[in-house]
Amino acid sequence: MAVQEQKAESSLGRYIAEVRSVWGDGKDPQLPFKVTALMEKLFAATSPDDPWMAELMRDGKPSRELYRDPELGFIQMGHIHKQGHGNKPHDHGPCWVVYGSFKGITEITKYKRTDDGSKEGHAVIEKDRLDRLTPGVVVPYLRGDIHSTNAVEGPGVVFRFLSYDLDKIERYRYNMEKETMTKA
Repeated sequence: MAVQEQKAESSLGRYIAEVRSVWGDGKDPQLPFKVTALMEKLFAATSPDDPWMAELMRDGKPSRELYRDPELGFIQMGHIHKQGHGNKPHDHGPCWVVYGSFKGITEITKYKRTDDGSKEGHAVIEKDRLDRLTPGVVVPYLRGDIHSTNAVEGPGVVFRFLSYDLDKIERYRYNMEKETMTKA
């Protein structure tokens, strides 16, 4: 059975219902923080033995869509990251994202852009902060936040909530050494 088909009585089903209930028009600037609190609540209410979580962990797929809201457009992803899995600095364009760790440790580096943005394809970024996501820790990244991830202890079970489908928006990847940015 697909994870999205799980009954609303599961902790995942309750979480999705709660996200839908706070969504409104999707423009509330506090929404990323509300979803963060709801994901923390989800993790506290979920056991590795819960059928939907056990299925996610057993399958071990690097990336899996757990829920896509057909009306509101948000997407809840589940990831199983082996130790050492990571990605390069990138943004999510006009979207925001919430990352949370259910198992393992993932470090997320947030960057700030220090150039003026006037030269196309050119971007100077520097490290701004390091977030260490241990089990139960959830952190929002807002519109335009540049970040990279690294699974330092795994396999990790990482949740990634997307405010919108990333395949439908313009976003960028960044190369610190070459000081470039390219469309993702």
